[in-house]
Amino acid sequence: MKGNHILFITTDEQHLKTISAFGATTHQTPNIDRLFACSTVFLHAYSASPVCLPSRCTWATGLYPHNSRSISNHYGASLSNRKPNLFTHLKDHGYTTSLHGKCHFIPVPYPATRPDCTLEYEHFSTYYKSLGIDVLNLQDDKNNSLWFYDDYAKNLEELGFLSTYREEAHMKKSNQGVFDFPLDAELHPDAWVGRKAVEYIQGSDASHPQFVWVSFSGPHYPVDTPASYTAQVDISKDTGRIFRENEWESSKYHYNGFHGPGTTEGSGQAPQSAQKNYSEEYWTRWRQEYFGNVVLIDEWIGNILNSAEQQWGDAFSVVFTSDHGEMMGNHSLWGKNGSLYEDVLRVPLAVRKGCQVKSHTVDYPVSSVDVFPTLLELAGIEAPSGIDGISLLDPQHPGLEYILSECENRVALIKDSVKLEWNYYQKGKTLYKELYDLHNDPHEFKNVYNQPEYEAIQSLLETKLHELEQSESLLSRIFYEIQPDKGKPYWYVSKNL
Repeated sequence: MKGNHILFITTDEQHLKTISAFGATTHQTPNIDRLFACSTVFLHAYSASPVCLPSRCTWATGLYPHNSRSISNHYGASLSNRKPNLFTHLKDHGYTTSLHGKCHFIPVPYPATRPDCTLEYEHFSTYYKSLGIDVLNLQDDKNNSLWFYDDYAKNLEELGFLSTYREEAHMKKSNQGVFDFPLDAELHPDAWVGRKAVEYIQGSDASHPQFVWVSFSGPHYPVDTPASYTAQVDISKDTGRIFRENEWESSKYHYNGFHGPGTTEGSGQAPQSAQKNYSEEYWTRWRQEYFGNVVLIDEWIGNILNSAEQQWGDAFSVVFTSDHGEMMGNHSLWGKNGSLYEDVLRVPLAVRKGCQVKSHTVDYPVSSVDVFPTLLELAGIEAPSGIDGISLLDPQHPGLEYILSECENRVALIKDSVKLEWNYYQKGKTLYKELYDLHNDPHEFKNVYNQPEYEAIQSLLETKLHELEQSESLLSRIFYEIQPDKGKPYWYVSKNL
């Protein structure tokens, strides 16, 4: 397998059930389904983090966020350019590395952003390239491309369209995060990324091993699909949001997101910052636009696979996944920040090894920490010692006894279909502890924390968290925030927690 070309295709914030092979009813994803038909598909894949940067750094290192210390979109460690990572390992073994689309390996300087202008980004681009990326076509998230001059923003500026897109996305508060893309569909961020990837593959040297990471920033919000793709979604076939009237109790973390002020990104767009104030018409439009973005991405995945087949024959492998999911209106929330629901933690994951022609499904639980060693094995490279992941190609992969997902101020631990969540709200003022029986309550409506019949499994999960705290400082690395006024960590976890 050494020298085999590798395609790593990732989406951002894609709910598992937006794929027709996983039950989408309103639209088709024929190209993702085509890939699944000749891949090993993991039915219970979880992201190691429910937010972008920690998840992406896990792909690049094979480490959980508390070990990489890349724990947040806002603060914590960037992907280090002083330590080996996915790109450097591949380069050391003769690969040309390229990334087309979103990186997000550095915390975004959100306090510097403005809705009415676009700022310089050269220091970010330079840093990304220093990680071992030979060729970079940077479209570093839909919002970032309006806040900062990445390659996509520069392209739109040259065409005279950047201010038009920025005005629609960031200046019109009435849009509430949902609007038709105001430019030609070919200029949409995901179309731009797909086109750059196709052009690169078509011009690549087939005799030299290529690692091509195609990193779509959709269907992550803002939900800004071109109307021609939204029209391909038959929203009348939607099975609908999963929620209950009056489901929110003050003892549950997302009480704040529903009633305001928010806990997920959708709260910031809602009237009075409370997602309970969205109308059903809003939710219908939101879902139709979101599904339409998936249709657009699927079309470009087909173009990318076709280009790879034309240029490389069958001498390439593919890994497809998403960094995390999206609430999608379920529990009357959209977004992912602060969410530990299955909607956010479970992700699509498929691996096609070389000229594999048949589908194989895997039912045991795996994690995104396993992606890094899998990519290295596809390249014929031995994974370094000390990482957290196991190659998904390893016939001895046991399936994980515990599923761990984490980022700043929150952690979820799952065993035997029971999920423990610890989630802080507002700088550590309140710690919400929740427990869900995913077998009997798959949509996570009933918090069974401290109920007698779950005493044994709750104790086991909390003991495991404390073991991780003692051996790896998991909790103390997750439950803190940098205080800008003091410039040092503020620790949320006390010794008696």
